[in-house]
Amino acid sequence: MVKAGTALQVFYSKMLHVTCAAHGLHRVAEQVRSHFSTVDKLIASVKQVFKKAPSRLQLFKNELPGVKLPPEPVITRWGTWLNAATYYFENIQAVRHIIGLLDQEDAISIQKAKKCLDNPNLENNLAYIKSNFSILSVAIDKLQAKNMSLATSLNIIENIEETLKTLNGEHGKHIYFKLKNVLEKNSGLSKLKHISNILDGEENTNIGELLGELTCSDIVYFKYAPIVSVDVERSFSTYKTLLADNRRKFKFDNLAKHLIIQCNTQDLQDSDQSD
Repeated sequence: MVKAGTALQVFYSKMLHVTCAAHGLHRVAEQVRSHFSTVDKLIASVKQVFKKAPSRLQLFKNELPGVKLPPEPVITRWGTWLNAATYYFENIQAVRHIIGLLDQEDAISIQKAKKCLDNPNLENNLAYIKSNFSILSVAIDKLQAKNMSLATSLNIIENIEETLKTLNGEHGKHIYFKLKNVLEKNSGLSKLKHISNILDGEENTNIGELLGELTCSDIVYFKYAPIVSVDVERSFSTYKTLLADNRRKFKFDNLAKHLIIQCNTQDLQDSDQSD
């Protein structure tokens, strides 16, 4: 995508190409996951314990009626692993109780879960993740909001950068270095920061050098410039159902009507959520 953005700038000289900031934060979250193998094994094994196991799910509901079922994070879904780690931090004793009731001879996943729960560093790691990295999943959710101003979006990124910068310990330093590396590669994001500063009233004498061919009349249109590609990707998911392989006799008039219905339905859902 970076190469594609560079190539397109030959035709659109005023274009600023920014790689998705939510994707970037997800890459940092993946770095967190790689540093805490015990927590990762616990999340994966408990997921397998209850997956397609109605009797175990019913046992969980009977023994712990006030506790939600363990989450089933998907690695490609932004922030779900961190949310799962937060769940185990808040419900570790409940999970330990219910896993203890299961016979480890029934499944290898139960054996793995019990082994992870017996690890003396498990709760320390969960507390460390909860206190320092849960902000990543919160930020990812915030960045997906529509009609967010450029200044607000950039403030979210800056707050994360300042928070991770203060982390101590080997894990914290590696994860902050990952965030810094992701942000440095996103050259368009740094230019948007300069534009946001201009829109906020900060004076800068090197505007021409920093922003290239952009003029003052161009800059005003960046007030609500997005730094994520969420809306575009969601449109792909929505529209791919219209052109599915099993549609053989879809007339163009009906295609246009379906597009209108889906667009208006999405707008109604967004307005209901805001209300």
